[in-house]
Amino acid sequence: MNRLNLQSNHIIEYIIFIIVIFASTSIVTNENIVENDVLLEVDSIQGTVTLSTRAAMSALGLGEDTRTGATATVNLTVNSIKSEGCDSCDSTPVGIHITGNVEIENIRNQMGGLGRVEGELSITYLKEYLDSNFISKEWFTIDWNASGGTELDTFTHIMINHDPPKWELNNRYKAAFVTIDENKESRTGPWLFAHGLVDGVLNIQGCLPDSLSCENSLNPDINLTSTKKSVESPIILPHFNGLVQLTNLESTNTTPEKNQKLRELFKVNNETNIHNILCDENEEDILALKSWEINISNNNIIAPMSLWLDILDLPSSTFIQVNGVWTELDYSNSGCASISDSENNIRLSILNK
Repeated sequence: MNRLNLQSNHIIEYIIFIIVIFASTSIVTNENIVENDVLLEVDSIQGTVTLSTRAAMSALGLGEDTRTGATATVNLTVNSIKSEGCDSCDSTPVGIHITGNVEIENIRNQMGGLGRVEGELSITYLKEYLDSNFISKEWFTIDWNASGGTELDTFTHIMINHDPPKWELNNRYKAAFVTIDENKESRTGPWLFAHGLVDGVLNIQGCLPDSLSCENSLNPDINLTSTKKSVESPIILPHFNGLVQLTNLESTNTTPEKNQKLRELFKVNNETNIHNILCDENEEDILALKSWEINISNNNIIAPMSLWLDILDLPSSTFIQVNGVWTELDYSNSGCASISDSENNIRLSILNK
């Protein structure tokens, strides 16, 4: 990098970029595809994403002093997975793992300097089924390792506990798209277009949410191509069990900041001394810890990028807000947040570092 100031603690914006990558997978298939009597699944995703919005720039650690418009080139492989060793599961979680190289070029600061960043992106999405269409828990893990140093590296882990279990609707994306000659175009929200090519190859073009420069097919932000392969046995990965229940906690005078943007999505009210949080085992001193009451008259649905996720048939994005407590904690290099309900059951947990 040419002395460009970078930062990488933007969970919400980070997820926006991940959604773009997931688009190529979820539009092609919710599970598998049958073509010429052969069961297929997504094999790879290649292409470019123009980071035309501030949120997209922040997603990969590019700070406020960098101009929008950098280009991320992705070269990713996709595999179905199962996880083993889940401490809190009644059945084996299943999902998808996307991993590969991301290269960001044309990074300019306010003085016009030009730089680039390259790194490895790993995305793991898992869900635990209680029944064929009912999901009890979901996990979303995003690991970004930039080359040339650790200052841009990020790790984000999100766990959602659905009580009652969430009903998963199969093929939900069909209602969100207009189908013309086997091509699919979004009905509402950010423009997204899926065009089938030869041998099952799919080209995805689209616009990032709130993009001012994107002009649909004339100048798309997103231009990704996915290929398919015959269905393979799921890869077995170890389940992430790095979150533990913290006890004997006391509020600090300092307010946590690392998950402030997420806190603003929820209707928190008065501070409380009731602390209920999952976080990673950490020997560092707690720098900031506070809890707030959540009191709502109806079950609000908290879903950053909900329309975008609905269009792309991503079932992991919604959380029904409940009465309870939001607890937030900061260490020097990481932060955690949890929502617990009125019976002290943790319903949402976030770790970022």
